[in-house]
Amino acid sequence: MSKLHDFAQAVGADIKEIKASIASKVTGVSEERLTQAITQAKADIIGNAPEELDTLKEIADKISAAGGNTDSGIISKMTELGTRIDTIEQEDLVSVYNTAKA
Repeated sequence: MSKLHDFAQAVGADIKEIKASIASKVTGVSEERLTQAITQAKADIIGNAPEELDTLKEIADKISAAGGNTDSGIISKMTELGTRIDTIEQEDLVSVYNTAKA
């Protein structure tokens, strides 16, 4: 398993425990209702992207209109993203997470 997978499992286990704890302490709120509220909050946050920039083509058109080169811009950003992913994969996120929550 990868370090990122181990981290996701650690976070998921803690989130499940926190949700169950909150649900048991709040009168009249089931774990299902709490999950629905969390899902809705995520949708509200992600859903705030401007409609005119919700596809890759629209983003590329916006870059072109601003005088940028979409090909080199996209390649540059993809390379940057790849580097970040490599860095994250090498980080011991479980250790960092456990230190932060302690």
